[in-house]
Amino acid sequence: MIPAFSIQNPVLPEAGAIVHVRQRLYLVEQVVPPPRQGEATLVRLSCVDDDAQGQSLDVLWENELDAEVRNAENWSRIADRGFDPAPRFAAYLNTLRWNCVTSTDPRLLQAPFRAGITLDPYQLEPLRKALRLPRVNLFIADDVGLGKTIEAGLIARELLLRKKIKEIVVSCPPSMLLQWQEELASRFGLQFEILDKEYVQRVRRERGFSVNPWSTHSRFLISHRLLIDEAYTASLRDWLGTFRPGTLLILDEAHHAAPAGGQKYAIDSQTTHAVRALAPCFEHRLFLSATPHNGHSNSFSALLEILDPQRFCRGVKVTKQNREDVMVRRIKEDLREIQGGFPKRIVDQITLRDLPLDTPELRLASLLSKYQEAREARLENQTKKAQAASGLLICGLQQRLFSSIEAFARTLKVHQRTVEKQRKNLMPSSIPGRSDLDLLKGGLSSDDERALVSGPDLAAEEDLQFEKATAAVLPAHEDSLEQDLLRQMSELAEAHRFVPDARVRNLIEWIRSKMCSGGIWNRTRIIIFTEYEDTLRYLEQSLRAAIADTDDPLPRIRTFRGSTASDERDQIKKAFNADPDTHPVRILIATDAAREGLNLQAHCNHLFHFDVPWNPSRMEQRNGRIDRKLQPASEVYCYYFVYEQRPEDRILETVVRKTKTIREELGSLSQVIDDELDELLKHGIRRREIDQLEREIESAQLDDEKSGNIKEELESTRERQNELRVSIDQLRSMMERSQREVGLDEDHFRAAISCALELLNAPPLIATGNGQFILPKLDDTQSSWAETMDSLRTPKPRDQRLFEWRRTSPIRPIVFEDPGIVTDEVVQLHLEQRVVQRLLGRFLSQGFVHHDLSRACLAQTRDAIPRVLLLGRLALYGPGAARLHEEIIVVTARWTDPAIRKSPLLPYAREAELKTLDLLEKALLSGGTPNETIEATLRHSVSRDIEELLPHLQERGLEYAKEATEKLSKRGEDESRQMRTLLESQRKHILEKKLEDSQRVPELL
Repeated sequence: MIPAFSIQNPVLPEAGAIVHVRQRLYLVEQVVPPPRQGEATLVRLSCVDDDAQGQSLDVLWENELDAEVRNAENWSRIADRGFDPAPRFAAYLNTLRWNCVTSTDPRLLQAPFRAGITLDPYQLEPLRKALRLPRVNLFIADDVGLGKTIEAGLIARELLLRKKIKEIVVSCPPSMLLQWQEELASRFGLQFEILDKEYVQRVRRERGFSVNPWSTHSRFLISHRLLIDEAYTASLRDWLGTFRPGTLLILDEAHHAAPAGGQKYAIDSQTTHAVRALAPCFEHRLFLSATPHNGHSNSFSALLEILDPQRFCRGVKVTKQNREDVMVRRIKEDLREIQGGFPKRIVDQITLRDLPLDTPELRLASLLSKYQEAREARLENQTKKAQAASGLLICGLQQRLFSSIEAFARTLKVHQRTVEKQRKNLMPSSIPGRSDLDLLKGGLSSDDERALVSGPDLAAEEDLQFEKATAAVLPAHEDSLEQDLLRQMSELAEAHRFVPDARVRNLIEWIRSKMCSGGIWNRTRIIIFTEYEDTLRYLEQSLRAAIADTDDPLPRIRTFRGSTASDERDQIKKAFNADPDTHPVRILIATDAAREGLNLQAHCNHLFHFDVPWNPSRMEQRNGRIDRKLQPASEVYCYYFVYEQRPEDRILETVVRKTKTIREELGSLSQVIDDELDELLKHGIRRREIDQLEREIESAQLDDEKSGNIKEELESTRERQNELRVSIDQLRSMMERSQREVGLDEDHFRAAISCALELLNAPPLIATGNGQFILPKLDDTQSSWAETMDSLRTPKPRDQRLFEWRRTSPIRPIVFEDPGIVTDEVVQLHLEQRVVQRLLGRFLSQGFVHHDLSRACLAQTRDAIPRVLLLGRLALYGPGAARLHEEIIVVTARWTDPAIRKSPLLPYAREAELKTLDLLEKALLSGGTPNETIEATLRHSVSRDIEELLPHLQERGLEYAKEATEKLSKRGEDESRQMRTLLESQRKHILEKKLEDSQRVPELL
């Protein structure tokens, strides 16, 4: 039993009241009567102070020493310390204005003006749609390079501002974790922890083994690979429960969660099972993918059902209205045509011609073609499975030969060694399944866990698969043509595996003429892509030897492969995006591990495909590393090589042309035709059938069913150019209106930061030119600022000690405008940046925690009429002290000296009020003040002025509150009606589908 202390005025609050407890203001959520007489009353509270918004507190009311029900603001303290200087008061007023949010009007946006990025109007469309939904179940299906991460961050930040969410989980491919973490922190001030084995071990070491790691932070990043691992998802399910309000799931590359299609019913993968089980536990869901449709209607509807089960049901046709409500899709080519802002892509074929006939690349291709013919002739009467395994073997050998002789030589050696083992009866013949030979067809997806294994381990797996494919059939006789061809290829490949081929020689010539003429490097950077690590090593060795005599050659080349550690990946990306004058790297050689998601466009607009992938989607993903938003160059160049004297290269040319055609028609959806091309090329490229194969690839298209599904279910959502023009114009108007309401501009923002530094008695900002400033080292005098100031350093590598990182990573210069490129050399300050949050938090806590300001100001204008303004802040709260509506309200009046004032001050009408507000803005910027005599007179008048104007302000506040309440009620009713209509429509579609299936059963019988 906890007795209540005796106090003189035990006034109990009611739910909804504002109370003052422990030096803060709280909203009363619940009052629980004491179970027995004489015990204390339990009161559940949520904080309404700006610097502790929504924090919960349970108190025993009668036991609190300073508990007090607040019926009115304490206006008596206004100006009790005189008047604040105009710049300081302006900073205070602007900070309050910038932090006002409302849920009454979904067209008023806040997040875009609190983010560290310059936005194009088209990027607001996902946010506009999200704010119209009762629950944010949205699919952003924009093309590669349009900024889906930024669009998702805008939605997350806006929902946080509106108190609709409290916790966020982002799941993405493993290679994208650090980029997501960095972008959300730098652009939106959102700090995310990467939940992995290392994090789990750390929190259990610090807090005990029984702690649920998901309960230790409010925002997490987790890889797709771990999302299907029960060791991580079991605790996630425990944390979520059956449904956790206020949570948001962001699923990047969401097409990985789509079931496999192609049959009557979609077949769930491991990822599908995992996401399907977890998604309903989140209140809000945001899916991102440039390739959401694989051509199969059942798979697409199943993916949309995971996103929004109220609108969609697997097996039930997706309706246009429901799809348009939750999906956003724009194509880069359309936006490039309408508004610009994206570079022109130039695909340049480098034709290698007039080579000697004994050129190794040409001779090996000819020998391999003869080997293919001899092998197929020998296996003509074998089983289809054996022929298929042999076809994959030849296909793999061809792809490696067209990549490099080095890649071909290593694989050919495995094949030859296996044949010899078979001949000596050391290896039994067995026919593997097609899935057991997947590495023979080329690169891995970013979600494949093998994409992260070390080079030697991946090579061992490849070798094992080539052994299996070889062992699928009995070897040829030792003295056969087939064996003779194999020996010739082996000898030729071994002799030339390390010799620069014609492509390398051409590349070296290009580098010497365009990048380091005379041995001195200019600012040009290039990316060279290849499918195989063997080729990567070969390229690195060849290029290093070629540039050995140039200026500072060692750091000029960096490599990026699947096994590159996450911290090293981040370092490579930062180095490659750094200003070429400050970092020497010029050449990035990468496998397809770098083809998805990475931003590499800051100072690079040249990309070489050293080998041409055999499917369009991989080539398109590679090109997307430089052809994307924030590419400063007006043109990007994507090069690929073709041997004019090698017949197989005609097919590679055709694949490139097909890639361009599909990109123009379907944007990033080139993957939907990959299966058809895989089928055409499953036996490799046969010289005798090149003409026919070329025609088949040229005419290759989606079958009628797939094509119809995509056009009806996805591409109809794509905003075509006319509709896109209208949409962008509407979004531009929305953006301008929201910006006026928020009232944020760079001059006011920088002035507010300067005033906040002044309140801390810190040195001012130091301008260094080019719009850059140096922030004083606040942690030198106040140790509590150390962690906050860390946000101005480059991100800390996970394996580096804190003190070492702080010693080697200086505070970076700050800017107030988005530099417009991907860079780590400066930090853009914005309203959500951690340093800004803490500096401006000083103003938000005035009257609550800090009392640095009088919250009154005297400013001088050129207008002859003295005027007075009384400002207040209206706030409407929901559960958890969520601010449903906030605005600054004001009454203005002509001021008269109290000595001659015959009647109370009366508020101006609307026109005079607007003029007064305009005069206030100008006066606060000019900073002029009257003399001391006038100031003394006005100070003695403050209390009377407030007394006379406060009733008018309160009346206006009640009027605005009523209006806002009506808007909130109407919006709630509209959302409820929308949900009922939605569920009724879904029920109708399900019943129609059920009737259709029941009528089909007798036909089948």
